[in-house]
Amino acid sequence: MTKRCLITNPVSNANLLVGYLKAQGVDCYAVIEMDKVSRMPSLSEKKKGEFNAELYHGIFISAEQVPGPEELPFDIILAGSENGVVLAERLSQRHGLTGNDPAHSGLRRHKDAMHRALAQAGLAAIPTCMLDGLSAALSLLPCWEAYPCVFKPQSSAGGEGVVFCRNRIELERAFLGADWGGFSSTWSNNDCFVLQPFITGKEYVVDMVAQAGKYVVSSVCRYIRCDELGIDSCPFVKKFTFLLDPDCERLRALVAYAQQAACALGIHTGAIHMELLDSPAGPVMIEVGARLHGTITPMLFEHCYEPHLLGQLYATSFAGGGEVGSARLIRRGIISDVISMAPGVFNGADEALAPLESFIGLQASVEVGERFKTTTDLFSSSMNAAFSHQDETVLWDDLAAFERWTETVLNGAALTPTAWQFLRDEYRAYF
Repeated sequence: MTKRCLITNPVSNANLLVGYLKAQGVDCYAVIEMDKVSRMPSLSEKKKGEFNAELYHGIFISAEQVPGPEELPFDIILAGSENGVVLAERLSQRHGLTGNDPAHSGLRRHKDAMHRALAQAGLAAIPTCMLDGLSAALSLLPCWEAYPCVFKPQSSAGGEGVVFCRNRIELERAFLGADWGGFSSTWSNNDCFVLQPFITGKEYVVDMVAQAGKYVVSSVCRYIRCDELGIDSCPFVKKFTFLLDPDCERLRALVAYAQQAACALGIHTGAIHMELLDSPAGPVMIEVGARLHGTITPMLFEHCYEPHLLGQLYATSFAGGGEVGSARLIRRGIISDVISMAPGVFNGADEALAPLESFIGLQASVEVGERFKTTTDLFSSSMNAAFSHQDETVLWDDLAAFERWTETVLNGAALTPTAWQFLRDEYRAYF
């Protein structure tokens, strides 16, 4: 019997997911809301070319164009990006399929709703003030006292629009400079922003897959942010991702909290991508996405975890997919996101990376000869690369070689010896 899957707005790394599903014999279809694509700023030719139409049996350009279940029945409808979460939930309900309740999509998209739900469930949450316009923000300014603080769009992702404010002057500047009413990279209007006190702590991400309210762990990763490495131009952007063993003793409280938080946010099926802080008071969520981990990361998961995220999602989505258990780390892995300190023209070729023994692959948003931007968030990072090797010396030597290469061809941030030592020490603390 034919297995069919509909992917909603596959504009992030859906090629990885669809390629895997096709290898399991699944016919994949896509729906892309072209009215929203048309509102996006100009995209690079590389970004435009990332959507591989040949992977799909059919492509629809609006939700209305998707045939009903009598004409084209699907086994599952999956979000192809953060941009596709709400649409996947709505279409799943329309087709009578298992999915998260679209009546509560805000719990998976709006940062204030997320934290309110956590608090109502008795879980740790970050106090979050929602601001529905510039006038509301300026009215709050005289009585806001929680400094330092973080100001960001209600439904953003990837660090887009996030501003760190140390005092009232900086906060007022952030209010006045915000893109109120603008259209974000997650295809949502910035009608509202949120304000939160800054919470200290190491940053992690827990990826899980939910099935009927039960949660299997796919990965636990440590995000190394730029501010931890002395890169002050984009402090909240992650520079490195360390793949960790989910069963590590020091991570168990974090994983347990993540599973409880997923339940409180009404995520009962599908992929979960949850960013958290290990704060002085214990684990607390930053935000969640009811979708796959973005960029090249699922490919490295496939190499380093058993079972892996894509396999777990397949097994929970299709009848006969098999038993699903939580992942264990079988190989070490690190991802590097390029932080370009200045704009320029990409003049390198990835063939130079081929001799690196631990190099698994990369994802680039620019072609050779194309201009790249200064990195301000993950959306403006021009490249990320994945590395894996059981020999720690090889892993770190190759990572250093990649960083030197990016300094030359992408104006990548140069790490100090102190930063390199911090990275090695932090990594070894988990093994």
